[in-house]
Amino acid sequence: MSTPITYRDHLMDRYALLYNWLPDAGPMLDVGCGNGIYTSWLARKGTPVFGIDHNLVNLQWARKEFPDIGFCSANGEHLPFPDKYFQAVMCTEVLEHTADDKSTLQEISRVTKPGGTLLLSTPHQGLFAFLDPDNCTNRGFDLLRKMRIPKPGGGRFFQNFHYDIHRHYSKAQLASLLDNNWQIEEIYYGGLLLYPACYGVENLIDAFSKKRSYWMNLKTLRTLRAWDFSLRCGKLSYNIALKCRKQ
Repeated sequence: MSTPITYRDHLMDRYALLYNWLPDAGPMLDVGCGNGIYTSWLARKGTPVFGIDHNLVNLQWARKEFPDIGFCSANGEHLPFPDKYFQAVMCTEVLEHTADDKSTLQEISRVTKPGGTLLLSTPHQGLFAFLDPDNCTNRGFDLLRKMRIPKPGGGRFFQNFHYDIHRHYSKAQLASLLDNNWQIEEIYYGGLLLYPACYGVENLIDAFSKKRSYWMNLKTLRTLRAWDFSLRCGKLSYNIALKCRKQ
């Protein structure tokens, strides 16, 4: 049996929560796996593990670092896997970026076995949803682009800037997107103000810093963010996570 982890360990906030919710069985899929660091943790619960993402640079790095995991280029609306294949599917902070959230959840339903688990987290329509750091940053950078102001000093975030305003969901909205094959077993509301505030500072560091490793305060920011996530603020919360069972 896997040892539970808390926000004080290497995995923090939603990653620790979902890891602790994850069953000890594979196969597993990470939808929107990014650079695969979190995907590699899933292999501690069960194998085989797969990750999909549309960012080819991230996938190239992930394949090199984690050769035992099956990474492939795809989007949530078109998963390249057979029906009823996965015992568990992870979709954390990804649904809000998809072109079609309902189709993405339908595809996840298709590839999940009966009795399988879906772990889903998104930004919540809470009190401070308007302070979403990605949305605020993207609107600001898009304004600079339209004003033709030169890009600041080579930060990675600004170099890779892509205008994307993502969505926030309520429990009712997520439940309406899930088809009748899913039963919601757990729901978590967490975080309030520090979560988006700390995330926003991280975005600014990414935007204006050439060498992120010089910023020793990132660990502090992430610890504060994780602590805020641990606060159960109900429907005022900035984050929402669901554990769902396939019927």
